[in-house]
Amino acid sequence: MIFKKLITNVISFFVFIFSPMGVFRTILALAVVVYHSYKIFGLRMCGGQVAVESFYMISGFYMALILNEKYVGVGSYKKFILSRFYRIFPVYWFVLALALLLSLIGLFTTNNPYYLSRYVNHYHCLSGLTIFYFVMENIMVLGQDVLYYLRIDDYCQPSLTYHVLSFKHTGYQYLLVPQAWSISIEFMFYLIAPFLVTKPIKWQVLLVLMGLGFKYYFFNYEYLCYDPWTYRFFPFEIAFFMSGSLAYVAYKKLQQHIIPLYLGYILLIVCVVGLLLFEYIPLKDQLRNSIFYLVVLFSLPFIFISFKNNKLDRYIGELSFSLYISHHIMVSILRAYFFTNTQYIFYYGYTVVISSLIVAFIFQHTIIKYIETYRAKIFS
Repeated sequence: MIFKKLITNVISFFVFIFSPMGVFRTILALAVVVYHSYKIFGLRMCGGQVAVESFYMISGFYMALILNEKYVGVGSYKKFILSRFYRIFPVYWFVLALALLLSLIGLFTTNNPYYLSRYVNHYHCLSGLTIFYFVMENIMVLGQDVLYYLRIDDYCQPSLTYHVLSFKHTGYQYLLVPQAWSISIEFMFYLIAPFLVTKPIKWQVLLVLMGLGFKYYFFNYEYLCYDPWTYRFFPFEIAFFMSGSLAYVAYKKLQQHIIPLYLGYILLIVCVVGLLLFEYIPLKDQLRNSIFYLVVLFSLPFIFISFKNNKLDRYIGELSFSLYISHHIMVSILRAYFFTNTQYIFYYGYTVVISSLIVAFIFQHTIIKYIETYRAKIFS
C-alpha cells in the first residue's frame, strides 16, 4: 500500500507540473504544426493524419458527453449547434481576415500574394461563378473538404476527381485557411451527432463497424489508400467520431467503480510518448496507426476520469484549437526565409512552433476570451 501510494504521488506531482492531459491535446495540434513545417528535436511526431483522426475520437467523446448530460430536452439541438457555431466560426473568420490581410500586404509590397496566389495567377481564366464558389467556401467553411476532390482543368473549370494530388491545379489551393477543411468535417459531425451519440450502444457499434468496414474495403480493394481518402472523406471518418462516443459509454460504466487515478496518468503518458516517438515504432504504417488509435480509444475514459476537474489542464487543452486554426499563417510567413536560406532550415520547425504558440496564447487571451464570455452568457 505504501509503495502504491508513493507511485501515485510521484505521478500526481508529474501531472501537476506538466499537466499532460492538456498537453496531449496541444501536442496533437503541434503534430500538425510540425507536419506543415519541419521536425523539432529530430522528431516528425505522428503526422497530420494520425493527429487529426485522434482529434476526431476526442471530439466524439466530448460531444457524447455534453449531448447526454448537458444539451437535453426541448430546444437542446438548437442550443448545441449555436454553441458550437460560436465556439468555432468567429475565431475562424478572424484568422481568415488575417490571412487575407497578409496576402494583400504581400501582394502590394513584396509581390508575394501568399494565399491569394492562385486567384492572382489564374483570375484571367476563372469564371465569375468559380471564383464566387471558392470565396463562399472560404467564408462558410462547410464543404471545404470537397475542394480536396476538385481539380481545375485546362479551361479553368473545376471537376471532381478521385486522385486530386496528381494534378498541379486543384480546388484546395484556393483556401485561405488550408487546415480548416477538418473543421468542415467536425461541424458536419456536430449536425448529426445529437441523433447518433444518444442512441443505444448496438447502433453506435454498428456505425463504427460500417465506417471501418467501408474504409478497409476501399483502401484494400479499390486502392483508395492515399490522400485525400485517408482522412478527409467524411463517410469513412464517422467511425472515429462514433468510437469516441463509445469511449464515453465506457466512461459512464467505469463511473460505477473506483478507478485509481494513477491508471489514467500512466495511460496518458503512454499516449504522449507514443505520439512523440511515433515514427520510431517498428511497424507498418497501417498497423502502427491502428494500434495507436486503439490505445488512445482505450485510454480516453480513464484519462477523463483522472483529469476532468483539473482547471490548468483544461486551459492548456483550450490552446489546441487556437494553435491549430492560426498556425498556418506563421508557416507561410516563415517559409520563404527558411527555404531561401536552407542552412538554417533546422530552425524552421522550432521557429514556427514557438511563434504559433505565442499567437495562440494571444488569441486565447483576446478574441477567444471575449467570444467565450459572450457564449457562456448566452448558453448559461
